[in-house]
Amino acid sequence: MIKLVPEQYKRTLSMAIAKGEVYNVMEIIKQNSIDVDAYMDTEFYTPVLMQALSSYGFKVETERLLMLKFLLDTGADPNKYCKKGYNCLHIAAQQRELVSALDLFLDFKGDVNLTDSNGASVAYWVIQGFSWALDGRERDQYCKLIEKVLMLGADLDVKNRYGVTPREWLEHKPEEVKQLVIKCEKLNPVYKPSQTLKPEFPTNLQYPDIAKKIWNELVPPIGQADTVQGELLRAIEKLRDEAQRNGNVNFGDGHKLLAKFVMETLVNSGIFEQAEMAKIKTETKKLMKSTRPYMDDDVYDYLTDQICRYYLANDKLIKHEQNPQIMC
Repeated sequence: MIKLVPEQYKRTLSMAIAKGEVYNVMEIIKQNSIDVDAYMDTEFYTPVLMQALSSYGFKVETERLLMLKFLLDTGADPNKYCKKGYNCLHIAAQQRELVSALDLFLDFKGDVNLTDSNGASVAYWVIQGFSWALDGRERDQYCKLIEKVLMLGADLDVKNRYGVTPREWLEHKPEEVKQLVIKCEKLNPVYKPSQTLKPEFPTNLQYPDIAKKIWNELVPPIGQADTVQGELLRAIEKLRDEAQRNGNVNFGDGHKLLAKFVMETLVNSGIFEQAEMAKIKTETKKLMKSTRPYMDDDVYDYLTDQICRYYLANDKLIKHEQNPQIMC
């Protein structure tokens, strides 16, 4: 069962977290007996802990840590997934300023081997994020964090969706990190998996099972798909990821070509009525603006449904000709 913060407290609590009002948040939760392991919303299904982790309202990082510690002490699970397929550890592991938050999560049974939607674990992001430019206290802190992750039984040989393992990142890291891995692995650390499972979130998709089938069977881990059906869904998810995760920072001609490919393939397929073709054009054009990333799921989900209809309307898979202009 998916637990939500009661509607009557949602706005007040959300605003207090957004402003970084630590003691106000504590008071709201205590007075109203709010379950801190609940979700804040039904759009992205953001856990309360994740909202605190992502808030820009804190003047200093110690205030964020104080709020996170309170939530963890009160029952928040750092391994809890949001609808996008990642948890608080995955966020903290990718942002250098959140190193102390990640360290805290590990103290509260953070699972180092749970993977995000791309199959990357905490160990993957921590090792990948170790920079040659780190020095002094920050370097020591990062090394201690890597050691902590390793001693919690991190598996360095699990491949992400693109076939890359945490161990492969070691090739690009300083000798001290490589030696740290050797030292920890000799100690044979014991991994204690959490009991946290990825929940089945409600979806607006009309054909969720078909979308999952296309994704699992026709979309490759890397590069363009061999079939039109697979490339259509790959294109939508590439556009969704670039907008929602990166704010279109890396949006280029390739992304625009992906959107045009989706629009033209669906419109010219002959399976949609005039009104539907007009809507497909209108919705797809919303994804072509590099300076205005489309953040909500509605357009992506709508187009995914139309891709599923395209898939169901064709008895056979259609070969996709690779476009050398698309590098994303």
